[in-house]
Formats: sequence, C-alpha cells, structure tokens
Amino acid sequence: MSEGMRRRGHGGESEVRTTSNDDEPDDHKPLLADDSGESKGHVGETECLTGYRGAIQTHAIKAWNNVSERLQQVDMQKVYQYWSALRDWLSEVPEMARNNLPESLSSYFLAKTPELTPEEEDVLRIFVENNVGIPYTHEEHFDELLQVWDLSFPNADHKPAQSDKEWKRLGFQGDNPATDFRAAGVLPVRCLKYFVEMYPDKYREIMKRSHGTCIEDSFPFACAAINLVHMLTDIMKLRNHNVPPSNDPNAAHLRAMFGRMLAAQENTFLELLCVVFIALDDEWVRTHATYMQFPVVLKTTREHAASALRHPSCVNPAAFAKRMGVDLYGEPAE
Repeated sequence: MSEGMRRRGHGGESEVRTTSNDDEPDDHKPLLADDSGESKGHVGETECLTGYRGAIQTHAIKAWNNVSERLQQVDMQKVYQYWSALRDWLSEVPEMARNNLPESLSSYFLAKTPELTPEEEDVLRIFVENNVGIPYTHEEHFDELLQVWDLSFPNADHKPAQSDKEWKRLGFQGDNPATDFRAAGVLPVRCLKYFVEMYPDKYREIMKRSHGTCIEDSFPFACAAINLVHMLTDIMKLRNHNVPPSNDPNAAHLRAMFGRMLAAQENTFLELLCVVFIALDDEWVRTHATYMQFPVVLKTTREHAASALRHPSCVNPAAFAKRMGVDLYGEPAE
C-alpha cells in the first residue's frame, strides 16, 4: 500500500502508516528470488550479464576470424627461412658465450667432455679393474689393514684381532672391519695407508678431531674414509666389467677429467681422497657439525668435489685441492 491501511480492532479504527517498496533506496531493496527462495540479483542485473557475455563472445569470434585470415596470408616459405636463420644463430650461441662470458661461467656451463687418448683409456681401465669393486677379505687384505693400525697408533700395546672392539678406535662401526668395507671394497684400506704415510700430521689431526669430546661431536674416522672412497667412485661412475656402464653425461665428463690426471700421475685417486678427506674435516669444523649431521657434511663435500673436478683447470690433484679450498700442497686456499 502506498498511503496506508486501516485495521479494525476492539477500540475502533486506527490507521497504520507503512512505507512502499518504491520509496526504499535501491541498496535496501530485497534481491529477486525464485520459487526456491534463492537470490537472483537486483532488477535488470540478469539481463545486463547476459548482454555482457554476448558481447564478449562476439568480440572473441571476430578476433579469431581476424587471426585465421592473417594465418592464411602468411608465406610459409618465409617462416621456414626465418626459423632456419634463428636455428643457425642459436647454434653459434655457445661459441659466442665462450668468447664473451667470464671464464668462471663459460668454463662451468659450456665445458666439453675431454676425449681420452687410447693410452689414457687403458690407464683408466686398468685402475678400475685393479681397485674398484674388489671385495675386502681378511685372508687377503688383513695385513694391509694392520699396517694402517700400526701407522695410526704407533704406541699401541697390541694389535687387534680380525674381530676386536679395538677397531672402533679407528672409527669402524663394529668389531669386524670387514662388515664396513662391503660398501667400497679394499680401496679404502689402500687410501688410508697412503694418507697416513704421505701426510701423517694431517691424518692424525683429523683422526684426533673425529674422536671429539663426546659422541655428539665425533664422527667415525674409518667409515668416513669408506664413504669418501665410495663418493669419488660414484660421482665418476667408476665401474668394473661386472657392472653395466653408466650413460650419465656428467659422470662421463668427471671420469674423463680423472682419466687424464691419472695418466699423468698414477697416485691421483689416492691424492684426491686425501683432499676430500681434509675438505670434509674443514666443513665439519666450519659448521660445528654433530654426529647426526655427518650425512649433511658428506653431501656438501660431494657437491664441492663434483664441481671442482668438472672445472677445466682441474688438471692434477694440486689444482683439484685449490678448487676445493684445501691447503695441502703449500698453496693458499681460495
């Protein structure tokens, strides 16, 4: 009602004033609702949306028709010519980068895998056959292990048996070292012997630090050597004839770099092991690592070793040590 309505009550007639919907502001008007009671919007909103969608569809159709007409007018012969020119230019990008990028970038990203000579291939093959994947056995290699013990503990009262709790002093996990050597074979024994013979002071410094003041700030010395030997052989995918060869191009590059060094210096692997062992110890000290963080330190050392070995300047163990930031040969660490 626009004016009002009359009610008849017990006390006579009375007039009640009501407000018409037409008098309400738009913002206060109820939304349209269908039979289910759901809101449908203000008056005219549905028609507006329908018109807007129709305009968009019309515009899209016109735009697509325009694109189709232009595509039909394209000279495909010219497209092929442009693509050919772009392809030729892209093929020259690596060479341009080598000539213009800083050495640190171009050498890392664009270095080609070295091609080994037949002689270098033979040296690498012989090394792998004689050292990688050779199982450790007490019958064949226990005397070598005892030499490592004697050099590590020259003042020891007695020599441990093949199964002896004393082996834990050297950093084995259990009483029988043969169990730990399963991961990398006999090569860690030879590496430890070389390390203690060639760099006794550094060897004993790391071994002493590995003992720590408690279990939390110590790491297993011998097991660290085993892990590092396995790490080096794994990043280069050094495998004997009993294991299928790897197709990893990055490993092939590292293997070729190692093959060249090995052909020039037969003790290359032993030297590399000494370098990465020192690098691992440096990382352990730098990060104040704990026993439970040893895998993290090992992973970091692995990444640094792979990066250093890949660099074109890595032509010998001394260059590798420099890239690793290890001062082993009297050169300042980077």
